[in-house]
Amino acid sequence: MARVLVTGGLGFIGSNLVRELRNRGHDVWLCDLRHSEDPKSVRCDVSVFRQVERLFEPQGFDYVYHAAAEYGRWKGEDYYENLWMTNAVGTKNIIRMQERKVYCAKSL
Repeated sequence: MARVLVTGGLGFIGSNLVRELRNRGHDVWLCDLRHSEDPKSVRCDVSVFRQVERLFEPQGFDYVYHAAAEYGRWKGEDYYENLWMTNAVGTKNIIRMQERKVYCAKSL
């Protein structure tokens, strides 16, 4: 059984992924901007590195599925700042945190 994090875990893709991974017996945590009653849910804005750091620190995730994203033509045209922050900066933050965890694991 693996410990898994799914970002955007309350969205269409993320929620289905969470359900499938749990059905397969994995310990699945999710993060999203929205609040959830799920005990393994954490509110987190992936575009804010400090929040991503706080998400990763107490947990040792074996796998991370990054499904947090803004999408759609109207959002891209009318709210491009939000799209940029979540999609580009959020992805960078998730990658940087995973790199940090790999380096820490290798140095032990």
